[in-house]
Amino acid sequence: MARYVVTGASSGIGREIALQLAARGHDVLALGRDRERLEDLTLRNRRIETRVLDLCDRAATIACGAKMAGDPIDGLINNAAIQHNVRFDDPHYDAGQIADEVDTNLVAPMLLSRLLLPKTPGRPFVIVNVGSALARYSKTTAAVYSATKAGLRMFSEALSVQHQAGAVKVVDVVLPLVDTPMTSGRGKDKVSAAYAAKEILRALEPGATRIHVGKARLLRLLEIIAPPAAAAIIRKL
Repeated sequence: MARYVVTGASSGIGREIALQLAARGHDVLALGRDRERLEDLTLRNRRIETRVLDLCDRAATIACGAKMAGDPIDGLINNAAIQHNVRFDDPHYDAGQIADEVDTNLVAPMLLSRLLLPKTPGRPFVIVNVGSALARYSKTTAAVYSATKAGLRMFSEALSVQHQAGAVKVVDVVLPLVDTPMTSGRGKDKVSAAYAAKEILRALEPGATRIHVGKARLLRLLEIIAPPAAAAIIRKL
């Protein structure tokens, strides 16, 4: 069995990923901001170890990543994300919120990926970057979130190119709207966090490079045959 690091494990998709990995017999190092919720994870399954970490804190993220780098880790699932679902010019949307979105959604995955990449050539390792359909088409709100997910997608592609001849695998996951605390009060026909987690874990299977979940599969088709229709659907989210 393998050992995986999962970010954003306090709730939502990250919590489900941690539980499903542990149920499959893997060891999990679950990172999150909510200590009580993380402690509940360890009670649910003894294979889950937790560490409190706020990915908005770059120094803490670097310190945590450096500490984990000495452990035998087989993969990193960059799941954590912040989305402020407002227009960029909203008077209540400030510089601190922008910085938090960028640090959590893009900078932290880059830092953790860099620190946890195996130092031994040829050692298998998988990086799963949990993205969004908003990486391809934006909407009238969440400009920074969309930009960070687009950056994460390109980061996945760049790492894949750099490691295409090696043992490191990088998988980009494209999610539809998922029923989590982040999306509370908006959207409809959302998929469950448990279903999203199950689909995300397909990234650990051999040959996976990009995974479209649920309705994001339809979006993939529309991108090819009718890009304006795909954009119109995303703008309604």
